[in-house]
Amino acid sequence: MANVTIFYAQMCGLCHKAMDYFKSKNIPFEAFEVKWQGDGWADTPNARRMRELCGDVDFVPQIIINGHHIKGWRTLEPMIESGELEKLLQDTVSPNRQAT
Repeated sequence: MANVTIFYAQMCGLCHKAMDYFKSKNIPFEAFEVKWQGDGWADTPNARRMRELCGDVDFVPQIIINGHHIKGWRTLEPMIESGELEKLLQDTVSPNRQAT
């Protein structure tokens, strides 16, 4: 089973589109809400974790699948259409192999 994490903002339509996609395919995921405040992310545990995993990003959704970072819906959508996402979801890390 793939390990899927999504960082999202409540008011972000593309975030909900990404989460709806995973729900429609019955792919379980963890979702962590972040909030934009002024000119950056509000300093919360979720935002700090997002920065740890995704770097200094200024948009959501930020998606992590089996350790692979996908930067937003506009990156995810072509992966869905090409079949690349399906391969990534099936790629699990074996005990003898490390994620890249």
